[in-house]
Amino acid sequence: MPSIRSRATDEHVDADALFAPPRDVAVLLIDDDADTRDLLAEVLEQSGYSVATACDGLEGLAALHVIRPSMILLDIEMPVMNGAQFREAQRRDPELIKIPTVVMTGSKEEPILDVGVVVALIKPFPTKVLLPLVARFCERRAS
Repeated sequence: MPSIRSRATDEHVDADALFAPPRDVAVLLIDDDADTRDLLAEVLEQSGYSVATACDGLEGLAALHVIRPSMILLDIEMPVMNGAQFREAQRRDPELIKIPTVVMTGSKEEPILDVGVVVALIKPFPTKVLLPLVARFCERRAS
């Protein structure tokens, strides 16, 4: 069973927590690259957002049983379960499909429109592009 690390509390969530009601988190960040994940999480936290991280799509789906983010930042190219597979699973769940998803990709050639995303960001991207998106989606979910 994967464990999900919440950056806000630095706690690992186990299978027992999967049966608790979801808790609110601003951003679920799913990226297999630890440096990218840590950098983006730090930027978001310094801007006042709570962040939970997962290293692949499978951990991201497991996290969604424990947390209810205002938005998801999703890498496309990942091992175990890639971003497109994650989106397919997300779209099959009537609750999870409501969560806005911003895809992050390192390639302009990937068929990102096929995964049904709100916005696609090409890596590397400046935080001045990311932060207004996060603010917009987190504000929408709060209202």
